[in-house]
Amino acid sequence: MLKYFIKSKLIIICLINVTILSALGSANDSTKSLIFNIFDIEKDYLKKYEKGYLLDRIFRSREFKKPIYFIPIEFRYGFAYNLGGGALGLGKLNDNWMIYEQDVEKFDGGNISSRINHHLDLDILKTNLAYYIFGNSWLDMHSGINFRYSSLLLPSKVPEGWSSINENWKSNSKFNSKIFELSWSQSLILQWFDSWYTNYRYTYGYAFSQLYKDQKSLSGFGPAQSFTIGARYIIDSDLNNNFTIGVDLKYTSSDIKNINDQSNLSPIKGYKVQNVGLYITASAFFGGEKSKGDIGKRYYFTRDYIAAKRLLEEFVDENPDHSNILRAKKLIIESERKIPYQLIRQGMSFDKGGKTNQAVEKYLLAKTLADTLLKDVIDERLREIAFNEVEKSEILLNNGFGDSAVSHVSYVAGWYPEISHHVKRIRVGNIMDKGEKLYKIGLHNAALKYFYQALQIDPGLALEVGVFEQGIAHDLLSMADSLNNEESINFILYALEESKKLAGGLSKSNQSILDNLEKKISIKNEYDTKKRIKDILLKDTAKEKSTKPIVLGMTISEVENIMGRPNEIISQSNSNESMLWIYSYDKKNTVTLTFIDYKLFKIEK
Repeated sequence: MLKYFIKSKLIIICLINVTILSALGSANDSTKSLIFNIFDIEKDYLKKYEKGYLLDRIFRSREFKKPIYFIPIEFRYGFAYNLGGGALGLGKLNDNWMIYEQDVEKFDGGNISSRINHHLDLDILKTNLAYYIFGNSWLDMHSGINFRYSSLLLPSKVPEGWSSINENWKSNSKFNSKIFELSWSQSLILQWFDSWYTNYRYTYGYAFSQLYKDQKSLSGFGPAQSFTIGARYIIDSDLNNNFTIGVDLKYTSSDIKNINDQSNLSPIKGYKVQNVGLYITASAFFGGEKSKGDIGKRYYFTRDYIAAKRLLEEFVDENPDHSNILRAKKLIIESERKIPYQLIRQGMSFDKGGKTNQAVEKYLLAKTLADTLLKDVIDERLREIAFNEVEKSEILLNNGFGDSAVSHVSYVAGWYPEISHHVKRIRVGNIMDKGEKLYKIGLHNAALKYFYQALQIDPGLALEVGVFEQGIAHDLLSMADSLNNEESINFILYALEESKKLAGGLSKSNQSILDNLEKKISIKNEYDTKKRIKDILLKDTAKEKSTKPIVLGMTISEVENIMGRPNEIISQSNSNESMLWIYSYDKKNTVTLTFIDYKLFKIEK
């Protein structure tokens, strides 16, 4: 089993490689590589519609629609013809269509014009019981009440021979067969398209008939049924409350078995009349709107799998009991599988239009959803794009747009980390370029900062940075005598000391420069030291001057406010009229104050 698996994988990989290589040989742009060739393999994806679109459009156009749950009224009006024998029923009515009390002349229904009748047909309160009882959402089957009225337009006279048998059976009586019918109506709606649907109807009930035009008392009743097939055009298909007009072809059969003839006006004991008619119709209904499932499926067949998946998932969540829920879930699975291909096609479109960032976004998203083989193909295209973008960054850097180059290559590394080493290289190149520009205009110290920054990132630049250091030192040496900048002098000292270490000594001229610069920096350091000391002394003198001195005649409290409490107080009398205040600062510095009558009399140091 393992050998078979490995062998099959190798065959698949070989076939893919052969296809890719053949496609590459004919491609004008080498950058349009593997990512494009996969779609050359699956030519079906290049078609406008998903496979199976036509069959679904014809037979499953509205499989997820909302049911038509109520038809409040449906009106029909038309003309029918009582069928007889012969072609298309145009002959005389069959002999057995009417039953008589005794053997009399058969009534053939009259001529063709006498067998044309008009009908008024009304269905009301038709409810989708399958939906309300079973939760069925795909079969629109409605039950309701039907009323029908029909009457012959040009009724024919009964046979004249009837009056010779019974004078009550008047020969001038006209057989009108006016019928009133009350029935149960059951209809089926099949809607394959948005703007129209077909209607199939069956009714069964009882018909009440007035046989003669001028004799209301002569009546009968019996079962009646009808079969109807028709088409309806939806006038406002975008609204929830819809209205239709249409046409119906209807077959009706009325079997008047029970005759009420108390006055004995006719020999007729019963009759069965069948007719076929054409009707115009008008109706109103509620429901039947397209659902999110229908819209999602439309997106699926137009290859927008992302929108299809979203809408179909919403449909499933909102209609968990829909009869076609499994079909919707299957389409969701198919959409998920095909979304990566859609994203790749979108990326290809951006790619061809030069919108690289948008293309990359689509490819990266497709990669997160694709299988292993497709991921490899996407990675190959991303690699090509990434290195193309690195080249663009190089061009930006060479044209003096270093910061833009660093920003661009950093962005590319964000979605393709394999080129991260180019980020470091271009960043270092940008820093060195900035240092070179500063070096050329003589800003040596600023240039050195950039060079040392680049050296920290890439220690391999030591030799290159060393060359710039020597150049700067050489420039500064030429004006060593006039230099007063401590930083520049220190750099020359550093450069000369390094050269001395490497060469084992300096030339007389360079040694002389080194000695002079060291002397200059020593003198400067000495001057700076003396200046700092002088500043400190001046600061202390100023502080002393700011302090108020003590003078003879000051009271004890005034002296204490200036000098504070003494270290020691010696009283020379019990009255404290004479006393000594001793202030000791160290072993050598002592101040003695003599107070007489509480006033400063003498100061001794």
